[in-house]
Amino acid sequence: MAALTASPRFSILHDSPTITVFAAPDSPHLALRDGHGIILGHLFERATGQAIEGSVNDALDAPAAEFVRTYWGGYLALRSRHDTAEILRDPSGAVPCYHVEIDDWHIASSSPELLVDLGLVAIEIDWTIIAQALVYRDLRPARTALRGIAEVQPGLSTRVYPPGLHTKCVWSPWTFTAQAEEIHDSAEAIATVSTAVRTCVQAWGGRFNNPLAEISGGLDSSIVAAELAQLGRPLSAITFKAVAGDPDETPYAAAVADHIGAVLTTLLPEAGTVDLRGSAAAGLARPNARSFAQALDGQEQAVAQALGADAFFSGGGGDNVFCYLRSVAPVIDRLRRQGLGAWLLHTANDMAMLTETSPWEVWYRTIRRLLRRTAPPDWVADTSLLTADATHALPLPAGHPWMPVPADVLPGKRAHVLALIRVQNHLDAHARQAFAPIVFPLLSQPVMEACLRVPSWLWCAGGRNRAVARAAFAAALPDPVVARQSKGAFDNLCTQILGQQRDTMREMLTSGVLARESLLDVEAVRALLAVPVPDGLSVIRLLMLADVEAWARCWLDRARSAPPPSP
Repeated sequence: MAALTASPRFSILHDSPTITVFAAPDSPHLALRDGHGIILGHLFERATGQAIEGSVNDALDAPAAEFVRTYWGGYLALRSRHDTAEILRDPSGAVPCYHVEIDDWHIASSSPELLVDLGLVAIEIDWTIIAQALVYRDLRPARTALRGIAEVQPGLSTRVYPPGLHTKCVWSPWTFTAQAEEIHDSAEAIATVSTAVRTCVQAWGGRFNNPLAEISGGLDSSIVAAELAQLGRPLSAITFKAVAGDPDETPYAAAVADHIGAVLTTLLPEAGTVDLRGSAAAGLARPNARSFAQALDGQEQAVAQALGADAFFSGGGGDNVFCYLRSVAPVIDRLRRQGLGAWLLHTANDMAMLTETSPWEVWYRTIRRLLRRTAPPDWVADTSLLTADATHALPLPAGHPWMPVPADVLPGKRAHVLALIRVQNHLDAHARQAFAPIVFPLLSQPVMEACLRVPSWLWCAGGRNRAVARAAFAAALPDPVVARQSKGAFDNLCTQILGQQRDTMREMLTSGVLARESLLDVEAVRALLAVPVPDGLSVIRLLMLADVEAWARCWLDRARSAPPPSP
């Protein structure tokens, strides 16, 4: 407490018998009346999308489940309720929240690094969580990879009661996959998704003076940029050329920028700027950085600084929220909801077009899946390049509020929600966040809710992925972008990084922390690194292992010089 009080970085924004809140003085926040608490971040009214500027609504004091029905945004609500403290994290997870418990004190922070710097926890890596992160990629449990630090996950209300915390899930995506919530009419689905996206993008855009739109040339980022342009202000945008061998998306990005009147800056990723020993997640509680992003982040931050940008707007999460599927799940979903009929033939043909196969192959795979006696695993395991001892009897990470998958959920909706869970692991660990926040408006609560209500077969209508979103924004985008179904990739960039730093990677993975902890199959790693040009999936796996190694080394190096935790 004394260290926080003395720090020029923080001020006391709220103080009551149950909650004391330290934050940067210029942090966006909203004080609740009568000293009931504070909202950190941005809060919008559900009905209008208007930002909440003052504590004039009794609903701000409403129970958590009612609160998330009335408001949305990127926030932590820290409230005093019935003489207890409550932490409510918004369902999008836009504002991080980590928790430590020391005796009878409960400390929450947006930064695990700060908890360590204050001496509240000692640095100790939880190797079981690391093993789970390697096997069950992108599934985030409440426990983090730093012992003693837990995460308050999106959509949770956490109350402080003796002798500890009581956590309740007040927002769940499964609520919106129920049959009673489904929108079967195509026109209604398009209108619902369109309204939610437009409201959320423009509401977020109104909170910043000079946002920088990240345009990849794909559908999702183009929708975000087009809606930002509707605010009527000059808009700057940025895109990246492809390295040799990767798909070049710049013509699509240029077409979008020209269509909406944005000034576009085009950059080229540089594999040589990537430092495999560094990690953008070095101050975070999980090893979820991707090293190839270093080739993008530094340049993008420099452009943002030159332009005076105060936020990066990303289309990240679009594939997840717009239900990008390449399986027979939509066929099965429609069969179970509507039975046999001509409509089922339409959906089978749609999936054949989308996956570039024959309708007969779609029917064959559908029948095989219907005849399968065992349910698919909740999460796909990847044990490649790991030791048998590390993976034997390794449990699925426990404690995610949206898991396990309910038994009666349709397979397409199951895949839709699992995709939303996966994307939660990609919202932090971006170096440019040190300069300005990254806004992911497509992951806003109203957009998730609207999209979850749309049946999976409407998302593939006409043999087009993300079909509802395409139809909703066809008039706002150039025709080639609306029609485009191919995806960009950084495969050759990753291959270049491996080619330039093969010796560094060999040292890291055969003589490093993961090897000493007997997590890696060192001989298998050596053999793969001896292949002149490994396949794309192998390159991605090697880089992921190196990312985790770099994260672990950063924390262990820090542990050697860290002060002991406070008594």
